[in-house]
Amino acid sequence: MTTKRSMLGVYDGFTEQVADGYARESRYLTMKDGCRIAIDVLHPTMNGQVLDGQTPAVLHSTPYRRAFEKSAHGDAVARYADELSAIEPGELVTQYEERPIARDLVHHGYRFVSVDIRGTGASFGAEYGDSWLAGQDMAAVIDWICEQPWSSGRVGMVGISYEGMMQFFTAAHRPNGLTCIAPQYPGLPHCYVDGGLAISSFARVWERLHKGISENEPAAPVDGSDGEQLQAEAESERSPDRYRWVETFSEMDPRDVTRMSSFDGLNRRRPRPDLGLGEVASGWFDSCDLINESGVPTYIVTGWWDLTFPGYLIDAFNRLDVPKKLIVGPWNHGQGGDPELRRWFDYWLKGIDNGIMDESPVHYAATEPSGATTWKSAPRLPLPEARYRSHWLTPDGKLSEAFPVESEVLEYEVNHDVSLGPMTRHSYYVDDMFINTTDLNARAKQCLAFTTEPLSEDVEVTGWPALELELSTDSDRGAIVVTLEQISADGGAAYLSEGFLNFAYRRLGDDPGGHEGPYWHSWSKADLSPVIPGDPMRLSLELYPVSATVRAGDRLRLTISGADAENLVVPTQGDEATLSILLGGERAARLLLPVVNQAVKPTTSVVEGAFNGGSGGFAFRRPGDPVVSG
Repeated sequence: MTTKRSMLGVYDGFTEQVADGYARESRYLTMKDGCRIAIDVLHPTMNGQVLDGQTPAVLHSTPYRRAFEKSAHGDAVARYADELSAIEPGELVTQYEERPIARDLVHHGYRFVSVDIRGTGASFGAEYGDSWLAGQDMAAVIDWICEQPWSSGRVGMVGISYEGMMQFFTAAHRPNGLTCIAPQYPGLPHCYVDGGLAISSFARVWERLHKGISENEPAAPVDGSDGEQLQAEAESERSPDRYRWVETFSEMDPRDVTRMSSFDGLNRRRPRPDLGLGEVASGWFDSCDLINESGVPTYIVTGWWDLTFPGYLIDAFNRLDVPKKLIVGPWNHGQGGDPELRRWFDYWLKGIDNGIMDESPVHYAATEPSGATTWKSAPRLPLPEARYRSHWLTPDGKLSEAFPVESEVLEYEVNHDVSLGPMTRHSYYVDDMFINTTDLNARAKQCLAFTTEPLSEDVEVTGWPALELELSTDSDRGAIVVTLEQISADGGAAYLSEGFLNFAYRRLGDDPGGHEGPYWHSWSKADLSPVIPGDPMRLSLELYPVSATVRAGDRLRLTISGADAENLVVPTQGDEATLSILLGGERAARLLLPVVNQAVKPTTSVVEGAFNGGSGGFAFRRPGDPVVSG
């Protein structure tokens, strides 16, 4: 008898593999406005024969190619290098070959449907910037799927990053057959603009990825003798300069960064009667009401080091009132969580009672620098039992729990060469599967650094760390860049989180959507504040949320700088600037840490055996982790 197991990251015995391969059907579908969209349907086969009967389908909509011919000069995302290493140049690569989750679903009797969204791949359309229109396209694709004789009439969606974002845009159109979605690391514009600064490293890597795809490994044509001709016609509709905006963005004059980093354009709402929608902002993040109206069950997958996204995705999850689940793993962008997806699809698309919806709605990982992971279930994030503990910054470089009565000013001449390196949470993903920051101890010597005494007991920090301080600058512009690091007993340093803030965006506000972190900034031009040389400014900024287990004997370090040369465009880049930071007294600077208070009744519980006793992946390389082979 097969043992059944269904728990976080573990799923055995509820279904069997019924296929050992696939048959590909590739064609165009014509949308309402006449635009032709390229799709692949991967039908499950056993011994070369397509399985009989109706099956559910999982839809994957992508700007990164639904299928392509492997080239000797490809520049794909690093995490797929091993999957592609056994494929020879010239061979066709579908999602089945590239992504284990697609292969797993096909083997378990799902149709896997992959689509080049309009303006990309072999699909027609001049560009793909209108995501609401692309969502309408995907709703039409779902309608088409449900009309097919092989369809059970139940469709889910899957995909990472932009592909995850597209699931929200599709759900908002409420296609009848869309039964559930599983947005993995769903995209947000915050990946290239946040904190009032430009994240130039993300923009450069994104441009490199997309140019590499279009130049070296473009999407495969659809089936038929005219497939290549149609693909060429589709490509001719697009501007050859369509990535120029990225170059302009990443090479901007630093004096322009304040203007260009506003969220005004992203948040502006406009009516879309052409799509049957009311007023919507350009992004899905500010239209969670439409997702709620759809009622579509949603499983959001993210990681603590998922670009700039985890805090925003926690907020989005809290705004949803559909059947929902959230997992925040010890992962970087796109790294882990696949073992959960078939559990999710089996429950909603096949009606298999595997208990996934009986579990807590939230799972998160508390990790150590070694990669050791404790998985926990929770009713929500942030945790009610996480209470902010103050650590005061002192002139002698300490983070003290004792309030410093005497005030003192500490000056820092901004070093614009300071950097976290070229492989940070913003930029690692083409060249490696793992984040690899620069030597943090060497970097700390170029910054202001403040360190706790060795901890007397184990501590769990889960939530948004934050910093409050008062400073002035001798410039009329500037920014602050801070990192939180964990220092082991042997002196080794590990990155935990970071935050950055353009001084002009320092004004605080109340998030109309209900942000539950300590501070919220609108990033709107209407809330800009002048930076007057010599005038004190009160700054309050969040760092990206994290969950870290800090063992007794470890220390925590906060670094403060005014630049991150390889990742951020800061307004003083190329100019001299000196910061004067007030320490102690009435306006004392402090680090706020969300520490799980052991005296408060816990809402969490440890999930023993999750991911078969492992982490399901880890954002940073550990001994024994593979080196990219591509």
